[in-house]
Amino acid sequence: MQHISVPSAIKHQPQINAGEISFVHYTETGSLFKNRVVFGRYAISFVLNGQKEIYLPTERTIVYTGHAMLIPEGNSLIAEHSLNDNKYSSFIVFFPANLVTDFLARQRINRPPGNETDLAPFITFASTTYLNEYVNGMRKLIDSQQAVSYQVALHKLEELLLVIYELFPAQLINMFNKNGNDQLSLKSIVEGNLFNKLTLDELAFLTNRSVSTFKRDFEKAYGISPQKYIRERKLEAACAELAKGRQASELYDNYGYENLSNFNTAFKRKFGLTPAAYRINPRG
Repeated sequence: MQHISVPSAIKHQPQINAGEISFVHYTETGSLFKNRVVFGRYAISFVLNGQKEIYLPTERTIVYTGHAMLIPEGNSLIAEHSLNDNKYSSFIVFFPANLVTDFLARQRINRPPGNETDLAPFITFASTTYLNEYVNGMRKLIDSQQAVSYQVALHKLEELLLVIYELFPAQLINMFNKNGNDQLSLKSIVEGNLFNKLTLDELAFLTNRSVSTFKRDFEKAYGISPQKYIRERKLEAACAELAKGRQASELYDNYGYENLSNFNTAFKRKFGLTPAAYRINPRG
């Protein structure tokens, strides 16, 4: 599957551009399939109609109509689709990271307390009446093909950033306070996506590696092939579910098996018991 680089890939969509700041009204028929998207800038995406499912290196989330997300630079897997007869629609603002770090440097409010290492690498939030008016106003400018200066574009971006900062100060600071250490480890990306039904190709993309490099680096890190490690971790997780009384028929799809028979075979090969027998007498 071809990689999609944004914002360059959506230059045909109605938009306003001023320097490295872009305001885009994006509409598309959408797809249930995950697309490999490279964000060349940060983005704030408001879903106007439909839903956006997005996989970042260590997190997965869904953004529904009336909600928005601040998306970091880098590789993502995205599926966007409408839930009605209208096209999927969103309003997106693209901007470079330095504009946010400059904005944060000018804020006089002390950094909020808390363990910022536990915060998600993105921000999602419900749109408010104020934000709805903001989006509607920018869409009117886009629809009328109104050009704006860089100074006006920066002002409109910082207006939006200020709203987000007042709602989520710690999260916003955390996203842009990397101290030069913004490269996630291969292990953190693998562990964050063990149960997300991603292919090896998709995992490799999220780590920004080719499949062959991903496999080689994985075996160096784990001492085992990625296929075997992921399969065994999923079977171990299924064990815990069976011990709690869950049925194998409830689990096989969640752990990446196409049918119950394949799940039963793989489970017995690893543990020497069928899932049904294990459920009755865990560990034999």
